[in-house]
Amino acid sequence: MTIKQRLYISFSLILFILMFIIGVFFYTLFNLNEVHNSQKHRYDQIRRVEKLKEYNNSFSWIALDIITDYEKMNIVKKRLEKANELFLNLKSQKTDTINNSESIKEKENLELIFLEFENIEKLIKQELYELVLKKEEKNFNLFNKKYEQISTLIQKLLIEEIDYLQDELNKTEKNTEDFIETIKLELVILLLVAIIISFIISGKIIKEIKDKLYKLNVGVLQLFKDDENSIKVDIGENNELSEITNNLNSYLEKQHEIIHSREELLRNISHELKTPIAKGKFLLENLKSKNASSEISSINRVFSDIEELTSKLLQREKLNFATLKSSEFKVSSLILEALSKLSIDDESKIKLEIKNDFYILADKYYLTIALKNLIDNALKYAEDFPIEIEAKNNRLNVKNIAQKLSNDLIYYIKPFTRDTNQQSGHGLGLNIVNKIIQKHNFKLEYDYKNSQNIFSIIFKNI
Repeated sequence: MTIKQRLYISFSLILFILMFIIGVFFYTLFNLNEVHNSQKHRYDQIRRVEKLKEYNNSFSWIALDIITDYEKMNIVKKRLEKANELFLNLKSQKTDTINNSESIKEKENLELIFLEFENIEKLIKQELYELVLKKEEKNFNLFNKKYEQISTLIQKLLIEEIDYLQDELNKTEKNTEDFIETIKLELVILLLVAIIISFIISGKIIKEIKDKLYKLNVGVLQLFKDDENSIKVDIGENNELSEITNNLNSYLEKQHEIIHSREELLRNISHELKTPIAKGKFLLENLKSKNASSEISSINRVFSDIEELTSKLLQREKLNFATLKSSEFKVSSLILEALSKLSIDDESKIKLEIKNDFYILADKYYLTIALKNLIDNALKYAEDFPIEIEAKNNRLNVKNIAQKLSNDLIYYIKPFTRDTNQQSGHGLGLNIVNKIIQKHNFKLEYDYKNSQNIFSIIFKNI
């Protein structure tokens, strides 16, 4: 597992804990809101019950006023009208008060209270009123006794109801305080756990990085000390430092290959230069005895050959350290640039067909050299003309009519390799082409169809 992956996992774990803490916070808010609504509901219910106490007192005063002033019918009628008004208001509040009860016991208690209020209504509107209308001597004792019993019972029930609601309210407040204290403790614990986990994970990751860096440092020191070609340390797999080690080893391997390639190149140069130099010496010996222009021309060709070889060798060597400067240009521009660098005596020898003028993202200078070499080879070894240059679908084809190559393409992209029937050239052209194509991460392909050798450069889409 990479260090980056470990960091992602640790971050995800800490983020999960923080999200959990946020969830607990919102859960707390939700519960506190529910508690607040419950408390508000109980406060409202207490006010409703307190209102019933006021009704009970009002009915008592009405009954007392009627008994006191029973001879004054106008006062009696006013008190009865007032009683009717209060009874109507009481009935309108009955449903709301009972429906807001929170338990069966509370509901039954409220229903009993309203039932007793109905009894008071009967006492006042029927029995008391009939006593007032009697012409004989009036005795209110029995009425007073009944009324006192009912009123006292209502008062007792109302007190019990209020006490019950107040107890429930106190319990809710106590539970709320306990809940808040618990949530505080849980949040503190979760924060501590998150901090501890982050310290443990970060400590382990830092220790792992230190250990791997120490091993990498030891490997680098060993590399210089023992003249090794690669860093030989075990720092695990699939982590960033192993990627660095692999990249360093790839670089060292590449450098080793470059050195080996140079050594091989120098050996080949020594071998290749022997033949033209020997020819030059032989022709010079002939010139001592006679002065012939043909021999002088031959000497020029020999040394031109040496110049061409040297130029290609330098070109190939530069490619090992070249830095590409990419730009965007059309394939037609590339073809024209490459043709301009060739000395073509007859333009009819080349047939150009651009089926679609696509864009290329590359180093135009080096890519021009590659295409120039392909066109130069096609012209040099063609058995019939014209040669064809075709551009289509991110593909550039250079075709010539000639014998099929006797070996696979991989053989010809090596330096100083050519077919036995090839009398000219040094076997560096395709090697340079392949190096340039590889540097661009493009693809070089060879095919033989309809008596034509076809060399193709396959570009990337942009």
